[in-house]
Amino acid sequence: MSAFDDIARKIAAAGAPVIGGFIGTAIGGPAGAIAGSLAGKALEAVAESLGTDATPEAVGMAIDRDPGAAAKLAATEARAGEIVKLWQAEAQRASDAQAAEIARGFTAWQAMRIAIQVIVWGGWSVIGLTGIFGGNWGVRPLVPLTELIGAWGTVTTVWLIVFHGGHTVKEVLPALKFGKAR
Repeated sequence: MSAFDDIARKIAAAGAPVIGGFIGTAIGGPAGAIAGSLAGKALEAVAESLGTDATPEAVGMAIDRDPGAAAKLAATEARAGEIVKLWQAEAQRASDAQAAEIARGFTAWQAMRIAIQVIVWGGWSVIGLTGIFGGNWGVRPLVPLTELIGAWGTVTTVWLIVFHGGHTVKEVLPALKFGKAR
């Protein structure tokens, strides 16, 4: 059972079954993404009403400690329709942007994106092959392999931030308590 399942049951038991149901649909951990999803919007609304961080742990503690939590959750439950409409509007906007890019066809931006991906992942292939077979083939990097990995890791990180338009960073950093939460 995930933390999202636990908090969803706790929220539903406290009087907000619809909001709890939204949060119960979340997939946590590395395989899932709550940020931007309907579950994420519901968790943000609950956290906002309770005056806490938008994490299952913080919301759970707030429900346990706040005697007025049931009333606050009831008010959030009354806004469930608004939360769904907001999530639908954001999902539609993202879908429209993707459809517009596809409709334009293959462009220079897409060609550049592919070329840079080939360079980034090709660089990792060269580093890997150098690390595994370099001594046997007489190939020696000009800098120590650990520094090369660190430097290329930075290049990769910057590319991923640019490639994903900063949206990943924008959603992840507040969850890590870095920067300003939305």
